[in-house]
Amino acid sequence: MDDFLFSLNVVLPLFMLIAIGYTLKQIRFVSEDFLLEANSFVFRFPLPLMLFQNIRNSFDGPLASLYNTKLILYASVGIVIVIAVLVVTVPLFGKRRATTGSLIQGIYRSNFIIYGLPLVTGMYGDSAIIPVSMLLGMVIPVYNISAVVILTVFSETKTERSIPFSLIIKNIFKNPLIIACIAGFAAGTLNLRFPVFIDRPVDEISKIATPLALIVMGGLFKFRGLMDNFLSVFIASLCKLLVIPLFAMIVFVYAGFRGLELATLLCLFASPTAVASYIMSENMGCDGKVSANIVVMSTALSAISIFLFIFVLKSAGYL
Repeated sequence: MDDFLFSLNVVLPLFMLIAIGYTLKQIRFVSEDFLLEANSFVFRFPLPLMLFQNIRNSFDGPLASLYNTKLILYASVGIVIVIAVLVVTVPLFGKRRATTGSLIQGIYRSNFIIYGLPLVTGMYGDSAIIPVSMLLGMVIPVYNISAVVILTVFSETKTERSIPFSLIIKNIFKNPLIIACIAGFAAGTLNLRFPVFIDRPVDEISKIATPLALIVMGGLFKFRGLMDNFLSVFIASLCKLLVIPLFAMIVFVYAGFRGLELATLLCLFASPTAVASYIMSENMGCDGKVSANIVVMSTALSAISIFLFIFVLKSAGYL
């Protein structure tokens, strides 16, 4: 019963915030324009501040002692293997090139920052900040570069809408989340401390990042059209939430990962599809509707799948 309640208390708060956002939009308490502006705001301001502040405050030793080579190696190799398998297998079943590209991205690309951090901190507190931040520095470039290559290859309008690879690399290093992680580690290394009149407002603003991001995400959900391409979207969501995380957890448990490290890897591989996958598909000549439907369905079903993974791993003594 304790393991059941533990799993429930980790997962339910996140989905309550999503449900609140969806409800506020349905009763027209907030407009879609407000939600779009809030979405841009949270990714450019409070979320980077949260990463910076948490990394800086959690830093208590040399950078080398915090750098977990094994964790990053297994995570990065795991992502590359998943992408390689999908690139080989999904085209065998895809009817349209554009749909195939969207399916591949929808299956491998996790909403790690919005779901990973609150899930792991729900289990292990602020000690989760460092491993999540380390993986974030690897995940954002890998996800974005892979998406550009895949969506360009499978685009139905390559010559008109493909994005220059050099521009993507530039945008990666301009990403506020990457900048925040680097700045946080630098500030921690230098033992940088701010006066109270700066530190307190930064800390207060950073606290609104996760709840605001989840509320906005819920408000932007659109369940209309979810039945279009239902079978493909359902299978993609099933692969994203169950098949890939199951194989990943078997490998990672066998490799000796336990506790905080295993929880971080679980949230990396079992989180639902990132909203950014829809934006990139829509702008690179692939199937934006399929991408949007995978985001909605995987997010809705992840309330069950993530709960089950946490419950089983906790009951088995791995978390």
